[in-house]
Amino acid sequence: MSKEFKVHELLVIKSIAETINQTNDLEILLNSVLRKLVELTDMHAGWIFLAEDCSDYYSCPANFQLPEALEADDRKLLTTGSCWCLDGYWNGKLKAAVNTIYCQRLDQAVAYKYGDTEGITHHATIPLTAGNRRFGILNVAAAGKEHFSQEELTLMESIAFQVGTAVERTLLYQSQQKRADLYSKLGELARDLGKLLITEQIPDLVTRWIGEQLGCDYAAFFMEENGGLSRRTSWQDGKVQHRRKLYTIKQASEAGLAFLSGETQQWRRKPKEQHKDHAISKDIRMTIAVPLQFRDKPIGVIFAGSQCRNFDEVDVELLEALSGHITLAYENARLHQQQLDLLKWEERNRLARDLHDSVSQMLFSLQFTARGMEAMLENPPEMVKRAVKDMQDLTQSALTEMRSLILQLRPVGLEQGLLTGLYRYGKAQGLVVINCVEGMLDLSSRVEEALFRIGQEALNNTRKYAGHPQVQINLKQQQQLVCMEISDQGDGFSPLKIDGTSTLGMRTMRERAESLGGTLVVDSRKGEGTTIRVLIPNHK
Repeated sequence: MSKEFKVHELLVIKSIAETINQTNDLEILLNSVLRKLVELTDMHAGWIFLAEDCSDYYSCPANFQLPEALEADDRKLLTTGSCWCLDGYWNGKLKAAVNTIYCQRLDQAVAYKYGDTEGITHHATIPLTAGNRRFGILNVAAAGKEHFSQEELTLMESIAFQVGTAVERTLLYQSQQKRADLYSKLGELARDLGKLLITEQIPDLVTRWIGEQLGCDYAAFFMEENGGLSRRTSWQDGKVQHRRKLYTIKQASEAGLAFLSGETQQWRRKPKEQHKDHAISKDIRMTIAVPLQFRDKPIGVIFAGSQCRNFDEVDVELLEALSGHITLAYENARLHQQQLDLLKWEERNRLARDLHDSVSQMLFSLQFTARGMEAMLENPPEMVKRAVKDMQDLTQSALTEMRSLILQLRPVGLEQGLLTGLYRYGKAQGLVVINCVEGMLDLSSRVEEALFRIGQEALNNTRKYAGHPQVQINLKQQQQLVCMEISDQGDGFSPLKIDGTSTLGMRTMRERAESLGGTLVVDSRKGEGTTIRVLIPNHK
């Protein structure tokens, strides 16, 4: 090595070192270093690829004095597809500076007439490393230059070591800045989650936050439902989608594996590798799935996916912290709902006691008074007999209605299940109730109560109008809906009277179903009995 080159080499290294220490912005740093390197070493052009060992994803954050062919179409040839130098980097063969590589990208530029290559055909390729970590490759080229001397390669390699160390330092700095920023925003989200008292609002808020703060192309919120995973919300095209869909654990693939294992799962796919996950877009290549657990029991999964960017350890750490806030939000909302339910049942019990202690006792006394009056009268006129008999009948009917109302306020058996509650209620009304359930159903408290109230009203109508005591209740799951059918063998009625406007009871049943996003259909024909069919989404 000549003395002149040694001095020049030291000056170049010194100048690069000064440039490196001027900024913590990675893109500015790489472009400044590349510019300085090309100018001080009499090169004509240069570009840097950042890439990871375990993925075929790469970016080209820095370039300088590219020939027209590589600048064309917004530098398309440098940002898409692979090449020999990247292939060598990924398969582990590129471990040191390589003397000459015929540029595959420039060859493509000539073939497709992208523009002038300005005499550049070859380039030197040097890996960017720091210790055992690899970050990408540095390429430099000069017009008509097909060979780099050992001195030139040694200089490039020394500079690459400097750049690799600077990249590591900058990425660490950016990671800390990102962590601080995201945890600050996570704190704000946690406060917002703590204010939510309705569990249905949690997936929307969380999915939007993941999509916006992590810059995801796709995000989703899954909850366990009937042995599978129900996608409650998703983030696509920069907005929240509310298309609910139930997937089996196998169909949910990565989200399903995170749910079963109880551990965070992370994947990177190659561009041509097909995405087998039915719940996720095929374009998603990088994914994170974090399970939601409550008291060591899995209840759902939060999912983030990207088409091109890599998720780092900060992203994973943040989503795992977010999962804890989500389970706390669900517990908070659940306890609030329990408190409301308790207050509601206490009020209903109070009303039931008041009705029993006041109105029912007065009706009971009136009934005995009517019987006593009948016994005291000797040979009363026929009109008086009929009046006393009507008084007794009306009093008995009012007592029956009052008992029915008290049972509705204080449902016996609901704590042991929906069908048990309806069976006991029907039995108290003098009906023969036959229950049938398909599969194991895990109903939310809101859905169970709505079905119970609808069932009560249907049984009341059977007692009043059917003329036949037997009723059959079928309960089953239809995809994401709970279906309850109540059928009697009574007299039925005209279809003209089942539009839901003829009676308050019909309107009340329909309103209960529709308040939870469900539907109620009445099927009846004169002399053919009546079937009431209720479909309600099983909201958790």
